[in-house]
Amino acid sequence: MEIYFIKPPSHLESSIKEFWIWKEVNVKELPWILPSYECEMVFHLGNPPLVETEDKQVIRLPGVHLVGPQTRRWRILSESNLSLIAIRFYVGGLYSLFSKRGDELQNQFSEMKMDSLLGVFSEIKEKILLSENNVSNLLLKDDISTFLTSFLETYPGKAREIPAYIRFALLELTRPNISIESLCKKLGISRKQLDRKFKEIVGMAPSEYRTVHRLLEMVRNPEHYRENNPNLKFTDLAQEYNYSDQSHFNHDFKKKSGTIPNEWFAEFEKMSHFYKGDSSDTGRMNK
Repeated sequence: MEIYFIKPPSHLESSIKEFWIWKEVNVKELPWILPSYECEMVFHLGNPPLVETEDKQVIRLPGVHLVGPQTRRWRILSESNLSLIAIRFYVGGLYSLFSKRGDELQNQFSEMKMDSLLGVFSEIKEKILLSENNVSNLLLKDDISTFLTSFLETYPGKAREIPAYIRFALLELTRPNISIESLCKKLGISRKQLDRKFKEIVGMAPSEYRTVHRLLEMVRNPEHYRENNPNLKFTDLAQEYNYSDQSHFNHDFKKKSGTIPNEWFAEFEKMSHFYKGDSSDTGRMNK
């Protein structure tokens, strides 16, 4: 199994978090994928798998597809290992690059067309699948980065500026104790106005974004896992994220993740399939 994260070209860094590679990832080792405002473009190198959502909907993924903002958790179902390359966007990245509305992509896995680059993709696919424990090869990683950048350059849509007041709201809502009412007062707009534009760009309401951000910040921090911090106390974690008490923390966490904090934070390796530090060019090889 190989997993790598590649830094995108500098002219795309404000909208794109990272390019990433999976080769022969065992689906049984993956957790439920949590709700997220970070959209993705995914290019499967083998047969695309089924996914199951928390409301029991089963979907066959297209070979090349978007992952829109997700307000529900979902998991991958497959009997075989997964190999893919992907582009992960910052919140609102599809809107800023291509005017793609978040509310129209919410909870979708929309198929993407790539006729003009199909030959290049076939070559990349063959190189990755035939490589033997050397996806870390710089030339191959350069090829992957060049292909993904070319795909973005040919993807339909026009760049659109995210309004300054939405950028301010995105920053403010990373603070778990901020109230939506006080934010609207700062911005000088109504709750209805903020909700409408925020949903259009992000794909979820401000209150939902705040909750999801708090959850993702929590689970992406390696220090919150028993493996890295055996002395972690969940009472301290609840306090750090402004929960009034432990039971409220446990309830909120299970509602979004499907499991209690103690069980989730006992399995760092599962989460590390998706998040490995920052978006610098780093890699991890196992098995």
